[in-house]
Amino acid sequence: MSALVYVLPVHQEEKVLEGNVLRLRGHLEGEDAEIFLVENGSSDRSWELSQSLEERWGDAAPPVRAFREADAGIGYAYHRGLTEALERFGPSPDRWAILTAADLPFGMTDLEAARPLLSTTRPRILMGSKAHPRSQADRGAKRKVMSAAFRLLRRAIIDMRVGDSQGSVFVRLDLAAELLPTIRARGFFYSTELCHRAETLGEDIVELPVSLFPSGRASTVRPLKHGSEMGRELLRLRREARRG
Repeated sequence: MSALVYVLPVHQEEKVLEGNVLRLRGHLEGEDAEIFLVENGSSDRSWELSQSLEERWGDAAPPVRAFREADAGIGYAYHRGLTEALERFGPSPDRWAILTAADLPFGMTDLEAARPLLSTTRPRILMGSKAHPRSQADRGAKRKVMSAAFRLLRRAIIDMRVGDSQGSVFVRLDLAAELLPTIRARGFFYSTELCHRAETLGEDIVELPVSLFPSGRASTVRPLKHGSEMGRELLRLRREARRG
């Protein structure tokens, strides 16, 4: 089993963060793994709680480490987490970063589906994918329509092959070192650009079946705002590709 570093973006997570970290630590017990909490722009006590979790478990196994990113945005958190992982471990082909949400939307179903592939030489990137035919991911009609439309736009504008670019991302650190300098997005589009850059390098993204669990909180996705943002980002990538 390869080593792992979980990157959890922490934004307004005061009420649920400790319980989710406890759940994750329990599942990773006995493994070579670390948990990075990247607080970004919270107005509640998320940062103080992240610090207290590091104080409690920073020297335990698996350890918890807390980082503070001033700018709010899941892409800022992911980028900071990958940067810290590379600074700590280097471009290791034996360690995977897992980019997911702090509420662990797929539980551990993505990790369990990934395990058979984590010790192989290829692939170097996996996706816990709601688009996988064996996934159980009832997100409601509106989210399904948005996801289908975004998938068609990705394919039409930049010829992306991956079915779901917004799931949990498993990226090996040697590949992360190649991708990180090229990623400009810092919002919801971050994982899509990461997948696009990986495909451009010739990487095959293996999609994994997942089960989506209720989060118990309102979605932060705003169809008009985030849809238009993602459209602009796709056009940016197409312009960059045309310029070579």
